[in-house]
Amino acid sequence: MTVKQKVLVLGKPKQQFLKEFNGKFEFIHYEITTLEKVLHDFQTKLADIEAIYAGWSGFHKIGGFRGKLISFAPKNLRIIASCTVGYDHYDSQGMAERGIILTNVPSQIAFEAVADLVLYNTITSFRNFKIFENHFGPDIGHTAIIRTSVVEGEFDQQSGKALIQTTFGDGYADACCGRENLSPRGHNAVIVGFGNIGKLIATRLACIGMNIHYVKRRPLSAEEEKSVGIKMTYHQSLADTADFADLIVIACPGTPATKHMINEDLINKMKKQVRIINIGRGYVIHEEALVNGLKSGKVLFAGLDVFEHEPGVHPELFGREDVVLTPHIGSAITENDKFTAMTSLKNIETVLFGYSRELTRVN
Repeated sequence: MTVKQKVLVLGKPKQQFLKEFNGKFEFIHYEITTLEKVLHDFQTKLADIEAIYAGWSGFHKIGGFRGKLISFAPKNLRIIASCTVGYDHYDSQGMAERGIILTNVPSQIAFEAVADLVLYNTITSFRNFKIFENHFGPDIGHTAIIRTSVVEGEFDQQSGKALIQTTFGDGYADACCGRENLSPRGHNAVIVGFGNIGKLIATRLACIGMNIHYVKRRPLSAEEEKSVGIKMTYHQSLADTADFADLIVIACPGTPATKHMINEDLINKMKKQVRIINIGRGYVIHEEALVNGLKSGKVLFAGLDVFEHEPGVHPELFGREDVVLTPHIGSAITENDKFTAMTSLKNIETVLFGYSRELTRVN
């Protein structure tokens, strides 16, 4: 009887994804609790695993796959296949030195989904849709009256709450509690980070008429600009856009250089009230400075899918009507779940069976 190679499974992929591979591997489902427990198990009951399928959370709970985890990894471990695009919580170089392959899943499906979330937040930020939705209900369920009430209402910047009293009339909702309801057209969007996701965001925002500016270490080549297919302007730093930015979209990786790029000093230098959306890395924004900016009115809106101290969120961001929070779900769609799971499993199959086919390899 042939002994199946053992694959450690982190997370809970749907059984329908694993079904195709059940006859090829022995899957061992495992829940991470503490670093000490994982180190112990790597040396005992998990000592003979040869691959790890790392679901969305991977090794985040214990600080990533680095240091002692690499040193104490099972001696026959050959590959960790991560379902995510980002891999900054893996020490890819240390893994390579130990002979452990790391793969990720660059997914156009994920890129598109994240760009869609930015488009949603952008339109919401200019049109104040959240305030209208929050107050249109059983208390004021008449379309004409809610329009009039919202136009006549006020916005408490400190609490981030609209102060609305029922006001009879048939108003035209050109404004919302003292905040203009604007078209994004003609306004300046500054995208920080201009990789695959940044470029997709740019094309979506250009489609609704926004002027596109991007911040990157180096400008795109003429050929790269042509491939994006829209008019855009390069800037070396975010500070260079302080005079004109209406919207800032963070789509860059998290590095020491980008930590707290959005901070109190930058917010105070912005000439206009600015809207901020973050789908990159949470700690690019200093959340305390963001909260202060919202309270002062310097920041008109924040749309956050990632957070500085994730999985925690600054408590004063909750409940504000000038903030849209989503719990890191930018790429969370069924199509992407299936694609990333199947790609990761095929990466494992390729390595363990020695197939001659391409890997989505990191190291």
